[in-house]
Amino acid sequence: MHAAPPPHLQPIHDLQQDAGAEFIAFGEGDAATPLVASFEQYEAEYAAIRSRVAILHLPQRGLLRFTGDDRQDFLHRLLTQDINAMRGGDTRRSFQLNSKGRIVADLLVHHGDADTWLELDAVDIAPLRELLESRLFTEDVTIDDLTDQRTHLALLGPAAGALLQKLTDADTAPAVNTPGTHHVLPLLGRPTTVYRLDDAGAMGLHLLAPIEHAAELYQALLEHAGFDPQDDPNDPAVAQRRRDTLRGRPIGWLAYNTARIEAGSPLFHIDFGPDSIPAETALLDQTVSFTKGCYLGQEIVARMQNLGHPKRVLVPLRFGADALPVAGAPVHVPAGPDEAATAGDPVGAVTSSTLSPMLSHTAIAFAVVKWGRHTPGATLAVPCEGAMAEATVADTLSFIA
Repeated sequence: MHAAPPPHLQPIHDLQQDAGAEFIAFGEGDAATPLVASFEQYEAEYAAIRSRVAILHLPQRGLLRFTGDDRQDFLHRLLTQDINAMRGGDTRRSFQLNSKGRIVADLLVHHGDADTWLELDAVDIAPLRELLESRLFTEDVTIDDLTDQRTHLALLGPAAGALLQKLTDADTAPAVNTPGTHHVLPLLGRPTTVYRLDDAGAMGLHLLAPIEHAAELYQALLEHAGFDPQDDPNDPAVAQRRRDTLRGRPIGWLAYNTARIEAGSPLFHIDFGPDSIPAETALLDQTVSFTKGCYLGQEIVARMQNLGHPKRVLVPLRFGADALPVAGAPVHVPAGPDEAATAGDPVGAVTSSTLSPMLSHTAIAFAVVKWGRHTPGATLAVPCEGAMAEATVADTLSFIA
């Protein structure tokens, strides 16, 4: 029995159940949110990302809204990105650190003319808000939680733009073609914020939909993609109708997880966490500005950048076969004549892994390893399915670049 959804997500949850969804829990205890694992069609769901369009619901995401004349400067003094350089309609990724330089939240900053939204995992809303409010003094800034007012839908795949266009008479080209921006589009006649983020190795259009019409929007996306959960795939008429449509479908976390690992998209709370500093994430170029002034935790970030290196770092690992390591599996120095003093010593751990359809179903993974074992081409060893398997540190985070 999976966790019950919060009331505002019940209508879309019911649609997913009707479509044959299997659920997993995102988070722990009372804070756990039911997340679709799959619709029992993993291969077809993954194929939709790569060749058609996949419709993914991410109910674990949350939003904080900032209003007031001082909101931009206030966030600039706290976040790792250059927020003062953002114009209305810009979107950037940033970290919020604590005073010790550890990551409190991994954020998308959506800056508008009237307000600024921070998008992040809902489990991080409370600690982030507490930290930010502790830094508020006389600034004209108001913080509101929009998590139960919006929900996150993602359209992933080469036909994502075509599917989005079917729901509006507006020109979707800005939302489709311009990463680093967000746009308000009338979807089914209601304003919906849309931005592009290709986090699964294909076009990714992300919709922050008003909760009161999220279920209607989800249903419309399925219909315009040509998906009907009652379809018999062996019926020739169904097959013909599918060929005449975008041939999209709803997907769950399992297919998305495979695609995002292939694409080199590490996730907070999975591949790095609250004990990590930015230099350990391999995401400095996406999240940190080295030209802005002081911000919370900046001294640790600057010292690491200018005077040293982290003790550990996130790396991509490619295996030579389909033996799959599990998250948490230790990473070792392989035994050999050049490693006599340290043969077999653990030097890290796997954070996430998958079998890559794009790489002939060989295993790939992210792992955090000690500095010095992180260089591209280095050989490491990981226990996989009862035996040690060799892995090579890949050149880039993306396995399919």
